[in-house]
Order: sequence, then C-alpha cells, then structure tokens
Amino acid sequence: MEMRDKERFRILIVDDNNENRRIIAMILSPNKEFDLTLVSSGYAAVEFSLKTIPDLILLDIMMPEMDGYEVARKLKSDERTKDIPILFVTANTDDESISKGFESGGIDYITKPFNHNELLARVNVQVRLKKYHKQLEEQNRLLLEKKSLLTALVDEKTKKIADITRALVTALENANQMNDTDTGEHIKRVSEYAGIIALERTGDIDFSKQIRLYSSLHDVGKVGIPDILLKKPGMYTALERETMRQHVLFGAKMLDSPGIPRLAVNIARYHHEKWDGSGYLEGLSGSDIPLEARIVTLADIYDALGTKRTYKDAFPEDKIDEIILEGKGTFFDPELVDLFFKNKSKMLEVKRML
Repeated sequence: MEMRDKERFRILIVDDNNENRRIIAMILSPNKEFDLTLVSSGYAAVEFSLKTIPDLILLDIMMPEMDGYEVARKLKSDERTKDIPILFVTANTDDESISKGFESGGIDYITKPFNHNELLARVNVQVRLKKYHKQLEEQNRLLLEKKSLLTALVDEKTKKIADITRALVTALENANQMNDTDTGEHIKRVSEYAGIIALERTGDIDFSKQIRLYSSLHDVGKVGIPDILLKKPGMYTALERETMRQHVLFGAKMLDSPGIPRLAVNIARYHHEKWDGSGYLEGLSGSDIPLEARIVTLADIYDALGTKRTYKDAFPEDKIDEIILEGKGTFFDPELVDLFFKNKSKMLEVKRML
C-alpha cells in the first residue's frame, strides 16, 4: 500500500461537476493537514478508496452511471472500506433522501450551495473524531499492558483518557451546534452520579471508575445526526424521530474497537432502553439491559430534569424525585432507584460542587 505522512488526513472529493469539486477543494485546501484527492465518478471513487483507504469521503449523490447511494453501499459492504466515514454532498434534503442516505451508510449531509463554515465544521468534526479515537485506543492499550506493574501510571493515563473522552463529547456537540452552554458540566455531573450508583450497586471500585469514565460518551452518536434535525423546533415527524433514534447505533459503532471496553459500547447502544421494554431500539427489558446502561440512563435523566434548557426550565428537586419515583419499575430499574434515593445526599453534593 502507498506510504504517506501519518499526520495528513486524506479526503476524497467525489462529484461529477467540476465546479463543485473546485469549490470544495478551495475551501479545504488552506488546511495543510488535509491531503485532497478529486474524482468525477462513482466508479473512480470506489477504485481509489479500495487502493488508498481515505480518511473521509465527501460524496455527491446525483451522478450518472453510479450514484452516491450505490457508491456508499459498495464501500460499506467491503471489509477494507466499511469504516470510512461518508458525508453526502447534495441539494436533496427531503426526508426520503436523508433516510436513504443513512441506510446507504452515510453519517451526515452537507447541503448545496455550500456554506464555507458549515463544510469546514463538519469535516473538522471527523478529523477530531479520528484523532480522539486513536488516542483512546492507544491509551487503553497502554493501560492493559502496564496495569499490573505501574499503578501510578494507570492513574495518570486514566485521567488523560477521561479528559480525552470529555473533550471528545464537548467538541462533537459543539460542532453540531447544540447551543448547550452547560454541556461540559452536565457530562461531569452524569459521570459522578453514575459512579456513585455503580459503586453502591456492585461494590466494585474498578467498575465504578469505568462507569465514571465512559458514561460521558452515551450520546456521542449524535454527531451522525444532521444539524437541521438536531435543531428543529417543535415535534418530529415519524421518520425524523426514527432518524434521531439512530444515534445509539452511530455511537456504538464509533466505540466498537478492541481498544475500548464493551461497557462503553453498551452505554451508547442501550441507554434509551426502558425497564418495561418500551424503549428503543431493541425493546430490551429488565436485566436484559446491560447494568451500565441502566445506571447511566438514571444518572442522565436525573441531571437533565434539573438542568435548564432552551426548551424548558429546570425542575425543582422535589418534582424530580416525584418523576423518578413514577418511573420506578417502568422506565428505571427499581433497585437502582432505591439506591439513588439512598445516596441522594451524595447526588446533591455533586450538584452543588458542579
């Protein structure tokens, strides 16, 4: 395989319109970290990708002979290219086109005509994601190798991983313009709440540390949801609601790596399942839902209820308690609810400090 500078981020731009290719290249070329390749057809895109494995593909949909959907399906069906992130570049933003794009393997849309800032932001999200993912894998590898011999090093590396994961979530949510100024503190609080419940439930210090570390990644898959949908005011259509629910799959796929514990994948994948089986996407119930996901669900909703958002005020503590009690045995694991209230003073101390 062709050798290249490991620091360069290889981007493949696919569009049958020469002017569109030129505009995208003009926007991205000032960044010297980007190694740009331009092709004019779906066949050329598949051939190039199989040979060089780009880090990111900006893919036009409406092309002759082989459209973008078919290109994406071919790449996702091949073991060598299935993990390449694909950003569709199109003027088609109707529900049917968006749904078809996700089904084909795309992770996001960039609309024509191009907004320079939006294009750069979405590409930079993928750059950061790749860097953070590599760092997570490397740090976890070092932890597994040296844990038994270097306890001090383990503590140091664990802190670095925690900083990376929190920075990752904050960067991704900011890039998606979530307009949530409390994102960083929310992540810290949920991590602490989940850690308290985990330790009380299992008595396992290592499990509690893992929960504290990886709970912050529960919604990381929202990076795969188009900004136009994340920021839509009012009610979602049935198709939009189903698209939003796909973030649990995106998050699980991002974290599905030999260097990252299964616990992290489970949190991202199952944190919207409910104790009574009415959650999504699999409709798991009871103890079939991984314990780590059940814990993070309770911690996350507790903090969300007490946090002011653009669409709601923060609920008072007594109202939050009432809502959580109402969800005992339906939304939440009843044992965890009991442990939550047993440790309520610790939760309030975390809320006061953060």
